[in-house]
Amino acid sequence: MLDSTGWRGASADEMAAACIDEQGRTAGDVSVIAIPKHLLRRWWSLAESGDGDPTHIKPGFESYAREIAEYFNYKSWPLPTDALMEVAVSDDATAAPQPSRATRFSRGIGTLLAVINLGDENLRIVLSEESAQVRVILEPGEGVMLPACGVLWNLATFRGSDLAVTMLIGRLSTD
Repeated sequence: MLDSTGWRGASADEMAAACIDEQGRTAGDVSVIAIPKHLLRRWWSLAESGDGDPTHIKPGFESYAREIAEYFNYKSWPLPTDALMEVAVSDDATAAPQPSRATRFSRGIGTLLAVINLGDENLRIVLSEESAQVRVILEPGEGVMLPACGVLWNLATFRGSDLAVTMLIGRLSTD
């Protein structure tokens, strides 16, 4: 939580407020998740094999995305059958929060369902609603699943890190 005195722990009521839809109903919650270390290492092995050309890692990434989906299924973390996964790299710690229901993916606008820190340093994700901001520190391999109602969110590097490397899992809008 960010208030006038700095960061502090969020209360249960403040966490719940971040998960309320436009009609004031609870529409899910923010869940902290983690992928196993071998899947995190596999990502870096795949990324290092690309020689800087994204087309070189595409076939390997499709296989990796299937492994992630299988892991989510194993953990009973629901993903829609049309979920998309892509990796984003960002160094913009000053970006304004954006609606999770209007997240820009490489193939269009959609709903962000989950974020996983693929980097090798901690990352922070800020979830916002009108009266509060909740900051979650994600260690490598950790992530969050977002509520169906949508939230405002942004990612930032932590303590001087250069880049935030994240897997975005979402669903394209049908509009």
